[in-house]
Amino acid sequence: MKKKEFIYSTSSNAFQIEGARNLHGRTDSIWDWFTKTYYKIPPINSTEREINSIEVSSDFYHKYKSDVQIMKDLGLNAFVYNMDWTRIFPKDENYINPMGIQFYDNLYKELSENGIKPIPILFHWDTPLWLEIKGGWSSKKVLVAFRNYCKTVFKYLGKYSDIWFVNDENKSFTLDGYLGDAFPPCKKDPNEFVKAIHNLNVSAAIAKEEFEKAKIEGYISKDSILGIDDDWSPPIIWNNGNDEIVNKNLMDNYNAWMRDFWIDPNILGEYPKVFWDYLKDSKLDPNIIDGELEYLKKYKLDFIGWNFYRPYFITSKKNNFDLKLLHKEPVENDFGDFSIVLPKEHKNYTKWLWPIVPEYLEVGLKAYKDKYDLPIMIIENGFGDFDDKSKDMILDYERINYLKPILKSIKECKNKDLNLIGYSMWTYCDIFSPSAGYRKDYGLVSVDFNSPIKNRKPKLSYCWYKNVIKSDCKNIDYEKDVLEKELSELLARWDIKWV
Repeated sequence: MKKKEFIYSTSSNAFQIEGARNLHGRTDSIWDWFTKTYYKIPPINSTEREINSIEVSSDFYHKYKSDVQIMKDLGLNAFVYNMDWTRIFPKDENYINPMGIQFYDNLYKELSENGIKPIPILFHWDTPLWLEIKGGWSSKKVLVAFRNYCKTVFKYLGKYSDIWFVNDENKSFTLDGYLGDAFPPCKKDPNEFVKAIHNLNVSAAIAKEEFEKAKIEGYISKDSILGIDDDWSPPIIWNNGNDEIVNKNLMDNYNAWMRDFWIDPNILGEYPKVFWDYLKDSKLDPNIIDGELEYLKKYKLDFIGWNFYRPYFITSKKNNFDLKLLHKEPVENDFGDFSIVLPKEHKNYTKWLWPIVPEYLEVGLKAYKDKYDLPIMIIENGFGDFDDKSKDMILDYERINYLKPILKSIKECKNKDLNLIGYSMWTYCDIFSPSAGYRKDYGLVSVDFNSPIKNRKPKLSYCWYKNVIKSDCKNIDYEKDVLEKELSELLARWDIKWV
């Protein structure tokens, strides 16, 4: 990637926004199966998990042209999009669905013609169901299928972008889907977990090999880069005593497991020591075959994406303290020496009890810089809330007030030697959230999910982010009356075609 202007983007994900799940040759994925099987609608205003239908979602599949015009009006120069593997390969690893390719070609062409760079992510948790039946990410069969997927996407869509990602949040996908059962494929099996992790890492090396071949064949520009998107939450030591060595060891163990383990294999070409210790201690077999470790070293990725929402408060698993000090029981994994906690003494949380500590964005960027020294882009950062949509104007001040210090930090960090190339907000419009269904609003643009045409409507945060982008992060503060007037005027001229 050539040195260009700073990237201002929003991000979204096919199974959360696209809809049209069984149109034009597409078949089910594991998320279609999961939402149909575990469908659940809790009471209104509850933060209990909602698992709802994704058959239509925000209907981006049919509304992408008007959505692109809304993005253009917002001032975006990029759009990060997690693609749908199943739309392109709906039957097996060989049959290419022409209408699936056509949709993404149409979308990326529309974005490009409106000055918005598509930034595709190849995989985000949504394994084709036909492939899951064959073993999914726990099976080596996934690697053959993924290679064909990469070849196809690079051949037909590679011309549209010089920035690509292989996958998004392997941590959440595998911890909740392979060690746990909160996400599909609901394995809850440590052996399945380590096999899936290793195959995901090999798949990224496969993508890099095919990426380089696509450059030679002229499908992708020579200066294009391919990265991995990580969701590390920087640690904050809580209630663990004052021994500096003990606390440093705790933090090092946390970072080894919650950051290094997930990206070292694809950035440095090797697993951290904790992985090998875990395999030995737990007697697990990741099914590493001859040549795969060398393959990881040969095909390392070019840069890092980072999904920053919050830090984690951590303490030692051995630490004894009063549970009344916490909002919930500590979270402990099958590995590591740490517990993740939600202390009541920290007063700033979202409604879903995500700690709000914006200064840890810069802390995290410095940590990535110190260890990896590669280009980095914020791929997800946003604020989930219950937006009040009952009035003409959606005044989402809580979202703006969460984002303000984040963008101030972006303004400072992009002028420092931290390798930051861009910022992408989660998300463009309201979507299906894996953790909360349609009740957790993330969008700058509202979607009326009760409307048959999924009406779009800008929120106050839309106007605010538009000003931030237009000023290149200089106008981050706002005057309430002025901003509300801007939204009122925007609504008055909102194009009927954008609804």
